[in-house]
Amino acid sequence: MKRKNYLLATAVVLGLAVFAGCGGKKQDSTGEANVGNTEEPSEGAQDESAGTGNSVDEYVTLGEYKGLPVEYLIPEVTDEDVEMYIQGELEENAEYKDITDRPVQDGDSVNIDFTGKIDGEEFEGGSGEDYDLLLGNGEFLEDFEANLIGKNSGETVTFNTTFPEDYDEELGGKEAEFTVTINSISEVVIQEYNDAYVASVSDCKTTAEYEAQKKKELLESEKENSLLEAGESALSQAVENAQVTGYPQDLYDTLYTEAEENYKLFAEFMGMEYEDFLAEYIGTDDLGDEVLEQVNETLVVQAIAQKEGLEVKDADYEAEANKMAEVEGYDSLESYEEDYGKDYIQRQLMRNKVLNFLYESAEVSEVTQDQIEFEEGEEDLEDGGELELEDETEEGAEEGAQG
Repeated sequence: MKRKNYLLATAVVLGLAVFAGCGGKKQDSTGEANVGNTEEPSEGAQDESAGTGNSVDEYVTLGEYKGLPVEYLIPEVTDEDVEMYIQGELEENAEYKDITDRPVQDGDSVNIDFTGKIDGEEFEGGSGEDYDLLLGNGEFLEDFEANLIGKNSGETVTFNTTFPEDYDEELGGKEAEFTVTINSISEVVIQEYNDAYVASVSDCKTTAEYEAQKKKELLESEKENSLLEAGESALSQAVENAQVTGYPQDLYDTLYTEAEENYKLFAEFMGMEYEDFLAEYIGTDDLGDEVLEQVNETLVVQAIAQKEGLEVKDADYEAEANKMAEVEGYDSLESYEEDYGKDYIQRQLMRNKVLNFLYESAEVSEVTQDQIEFEEGEEDLEDGGELELEDETEEGAEEGAQG
């Protein structure tokens, strides 16, 4: 089933962490792949012979990287968070019942073919076939979905809709004509949340026990996220404090290939042409600067690891790599290595070790979510924005004015 295109009501939040979450294939274990050049060497690059056998000291002079100031967001998980998680779980495990005796209703899943035209011409991302659309979840424009309500399976409908002004630069404010054929209708049946459901998906016997378990798991996940963000902050500062005067060309080639491959996957996922994806989401068709930033970070990571004696030992590799594979949704380390390459996995494991080291040596300040929101509000005021009052405060002010 194809997912996501220009009809999305909101843009997909991809995170686009190409280098931290996705990688190339079939590279050697030195950290520098045996691949041909994908770009002309950038200014400051060394010749290809410099890519192997040379110390990272040739390229990097470290600045301050210990005792850096970082903020650790104190993890918080509310009962509402747990409720939202469980609701999402129920929706993910929903069953789909074929409907043939009634028209489309809000909340149904419909399989459609659609064609969109602007000024009589089809536009990129505006058409699709055999597309499964869940009505009511905001995936397509509200007006688009509304025109399907009340229609029957096998029916074709043509209608006009206008994209919001702030939709994007290409489509914002434009009127489009869509022709949609409803191939089938399915009722989404969500299981009832009760003790029986809980027992069927876990070792818990009651909903209260299940919610306590999920709250604990979510809290642990939030803790990991807070540690990661603090470590990333320290690494960013360490890179800024360092001086990088060159790089191995084959390391640059490796990271360029990884970026290119993964952006192409993202473009396919979005149902877009690669060039259009780069223009809209990356803002450039030249990945050189972005790749160079990642090259610099990789070299700084290697320099810190070398200076502090950090390494990924063979005895630890399998256990640590298996954890990465599990997080990425792989059933086995072998299939994970086949897709990503052992070199990539080793680089990420080393990066994680450096992040942990930087966090442990940092000057850590604990902050709450309320403090962060307050600081962001102050920044908005400095930028000329207006401070948004909480609902309770606004209501109190209104009551006071009326009184």
